[in-house]
Amino acid sequence: MRMSALFGRTLRETPADIDHPPLRLMLRAGLARLTPGAITWLPVGVRVLRRLETIVREELTHIGAQEIRFPLFRPLIALDLAPGSLAPALSTLECTDRSRRSLTFAPADPTIIASLATGEIASYRQLPVLLHQMHPAYCSDCRASWLRESLAWTVYTLNSSTSEREETGARVHTAIERIFRRCDIQLMSVEAGSIEGNGSAPRAYVAISGYGDTDLLICESCGYAAVQEAARTALGSAPGALPAGDTSDHPEEIATPDCATIADLARFCGIPESATAKAVFFDSPERGLIFAVIRGDREINLKKLCTAAGISTLTPARSEQINAIGAVAGYASPVGLQNRTPDRVLVVADPSVTAGSPLIAGANRHGYHLRNVIYGRDWRADLIADIALARAGDPCMNCSAPLRQTTGLTIGYATRSNVFTPDATFLDREGVTRPIAMASFGIYLERLILTIIEQHCDQAGIIWTPETAPFDVHLIRLGKHDATREAADALYDELIAAGIAVLYDDRDDTAGVKFNDADLIGVPLRLVISDRFLSDGLVEIKQRATGAITKTPRQEIIAEVRNTGLFS
Repeated sequence: MRMSALFGRTLRETPADIDHPPLRLMLRAGLARLTPGAITWLPVGVRVLRRLETIVREELTHIGAQEIRFPLFRPLIALDLAPGSLAPALSTLECTDRSRRSLTFAPADPTIIASLATGEIASYRQLPVLLHQMHPAYCSDCRASWLRESLAWTVYTLNSSTSEREETGARVHTAIERIFRRCDIQLMSVEAGSIEGNGSAPRAYVAISGYGDTDLLICESCGYAAVQEAARTALGSAPGALPAGDTSDHPEEIATPDCATIADLARFCGIPESATAKAVFFDSPERGLIFAVIRGDREINLKKLCTAAGISTLTPARSEQINAIGAVAGYASPVGLQNRTPDRVLVVADPSVTAGSPLIAGANRHGYHLRNVIYGRDWRADLIADIALARAGDPCMNCSAPLRQTTGLTIGYATRSNVFTPDATFLDREGVTRPIAMASFGIYLERLILTIIEQHCDQAGIIWTPETAPFDVHLIRLGKHDATREAADALYDELIAAGIAVLYDDRDDTAGVKFNDADLIGVPLRLVISDRFLSDGLVEIKQRATGAITKTPRQEIIAEVRNTGLFS
């Protein structure tokens, strides 16, 4: 590719409001541009994407995965709204077409896999099957708006049993690790969801980054690591902190005017927030009103609460729902609810309020609270579950060492589901109909590129690894003599004929501009032909990663490029 004809240019400066260094380098090197709310890839950036696609395809083909392609949209059906459906987790956009038919954006919808499996798989002899596809993806709750739309690679495994699912999942995990090794990046596999019945949990592949969008909790003692929303701790049995002497054998009502928040209550009573019980109300499509009770100094983890209660989503409860069970917003507690029945409200308690220590809780009367409330004596929950959002300093679930908080960039994920539709079945060896067990894995290519840039750069620009670089060689012509121009053009043609990808700087710019652009773009090898070198019959070779410079006879340049060991 000649730079004089290349669409997209390097930038000396980037917009001042961009505080993400890898993104700044990506924009300055001419790989991409930021359009409203998204990344637009320029030709050089697309070449990097193609290199990554090649790596992914090679490694997935190596483990026997076969490529498929889903439609972008499908009709919105009742199953999408049914409890336990996988579709709501993966479908983030809905629309209508000109005929007013409801559609959902579902390029990775597992229900399509279910439909395919129903028609194509009949016997255990056809399992396991590994399928994969590249597709656009959209994440509506991503912190950075420019990362919400991405190009993703999803792998699906269809299996005859959970044990087979674990075996094929291990094969995919190995392939993904090889992909990341070929990209020469460092990352972690961390917990990203609740533990399943077989002891496994969804995982996320995360690169530690000060500019990431994923909050992590890490134990430096035993190596435990998890996304904050999925992190488990040993905090559940920690007691509250009512001052000594503030207890009796029954709850005592106390006036607490203008104390509708935990902070106000703790300040008014002169106690720590950990000595209070916090009541939070939610509405759910499957079970109606959810009444969550947690220690006052903790926050509720909505994902944990959804999992514990077996519901798909939570929204703030309406005042009429709260009033209907005899609770008073701001002064609510599960003690003495007048109209509580299992079909009207589900009370979920975090272990932090069930340890037996006395707490101050609402009295379900405006302006009043109850002192000395004890779980088991004064109230009981329908369900006890860890619903607390873990935070830095909490004790590790495995070794009780304090957890450290950091941030990372999520590059991929691994999830599992035993059954994704009742219709996706097969006949086992005994002729019994069994459900197909499924696992899915994903890689986000834009995030992978950002990680490569962050982990392989210096003050001058990007330092591409040989397998991920947009070009193998950056050829620079210096001087305006016709002989130099002809020699550079001839070398450009020879390199291409030898199967070497070349970015040829044939512009009439100064040496400083060309060298700065070469360092910024970061191609592994820089070749320089100049008036002076040409008179000596030499070509200068510089390795971007090491800075090593050698001069090689013109007729030996192809062999020397290959001898660098950077290319096959």
